[in-house]
Amino acid sequence: MKPFTIEDLQVIAREIINDREIILAPSMSAADVPGWDSLNHTLITVEIEARAEVEVDPAQLAELPNFGALVKFVCARQA
Repeated sequence: MKPFTIEDLQVIAREIINDREIILAPSMSAADVPGWDSLNHTLITVEIEARAEVEVDPAQLAELPNFGALVKFVCARQA
């Protein structure tokens, strides 16, 4: 399985939030993305689990400081 990337997260966010113009950077967090609310956070978490083939808790992801940390967290779970 290929490691989960910021680009993978961006694709998921664009699909869930329904905004094809979203650009994510490792230093950004959910608060920086219009439309990334609590419902979308849960839906994004479900998609991360499905695509990265890992189990993650939405609360754990919410505690991470930025998307770079989120990607590293998911990749560590894939190992």
